Amino acid sequence: MSAKLLTFAKEGHKYIFRYSVGCENEIIDVLMHLAEDDNSVLDWLDAATLSFQVTQHAASECSDALDPAKQTEN
Repeated sequence: MSAKLLTFAKEGHKYIFRYSVGCENEIIDVLMHLAEDDNSVLDWLDAATLSFQVTQHAASECSDALDPAKQTEN
């Protein structure tokens, strides 16, 4: 199972979120909780942007899984 990385920079800090393929719901939950937390610099727009990236990664994984040419490479 491969790991995916999300990177995010805001207010002079860089954040790195690492999650496993298949755990997209969990990382989106984490992003939502961070957006709700008053002590976090992550806001709802940031969470939405990062969630979109998670969705794009998942769509790419699905597309690769359905591509016969990619299946013969593995």
